[in-house]
Amino acid sequence: MRLILFCLFVFAAASVFAQQPAASVKMSAANELYLQQKFEEAAKAFGEVTKDEPRNGRAWYFLGMSLHSLKRYNDAIAAFKQNVSIAGNPLAMYNIACGYSQLGDPDSSFEWLEKSLKAGAAPNIETDPDLENIRKDVRFKKMVEIADRTRRPCMYSVEARQFDFWLGDWDVLNLAGKKAGTNSIQLFSNGCGLMENWVGTQGGDGKSINFYDPGTKKWYQSWIGSAGGALRYSGTFENGAMRFDGETFGPDGKRTLQRLTFFKIDENTVRQLAETSTDEGKTWSVSYDFKYVRRK
Repeated sequence: MRLILFCLFVFAAASVFAQQPAASVKMSAANELYLQQKFEEAAKAFGEVTKDEPRNGRAWYFLGMSLHSLKRYNDAIAAFKQNVSIAGNPLAMYNIACGYSQLGDPDSSFEWLEKSLKAGAAPNIETDPDLENIRKDVRFKKMVEIADRTRRPCMYSVEARQFDFWLGDWDVLNLAGKKAGTNSIQLFSNGCGLMENWVGTQGGDGKSINFYDPGTKKWYQSWIGSAGGALRYSGTFENGAMRFDGETFGPDGKRTLQRLTFFKIDENTVRQLAETSTDEGKTWSVSYDFKYVRRK
């Protein structure tokens, strides 16, 4: 049952209604009963609120939650449908699916489960006991994929996966073939970002975060080193390489253009080329040219 998760939601509801004198007394009392898990009394209290305020979506939602906790699934479904008609709430849609599952109506359960997931609900459907009755149905596999896409959209984004060739643990060599350091690149935030963890052989370290912004359709990198040097880049993946551009300013205010390019050589080799320009891009100097060799 999803009681603990939704208790957070009811606290928010209580705080909102506390600022609305006309609704606060009955709604606050109903909220308190729900938090105390006095579901029979809470159902009656929320029912009274819905009579006085038929467009109170939160009251309908928690009426449904109270009834569901009492295993009065048909009544709970009716209350949740009222909430959906008012607020289009994906969580209410999900709870309708749970109710139909408990009633032994798999077709209706899958209909509402798919609606909820596509509307943005992201529950763990693989462990929720309310869905146990439909978990062995062949249709459930599709629901798992939809749920995963909702929880981890970046893992299914072609653009967000363009820099995955840099993932892993690497030995980093300079042009002379000597080891310059090690780098470990890991995913974070469900694959929406890449974290760089650099350690140099001569001392010093640094980190960067890298991510794709679908709004601007660009990649971004923000770097900070242990010596205090900071770099910010934006760029795109073009012709098989990640190409970043940025700029820095000296104490005198003079601008230096920065260019950083990552080339995928093969599955176990990456080239990282850093360049600078002090004449507005007319000429470029190589800052470093590294070869990454995947550690095995």
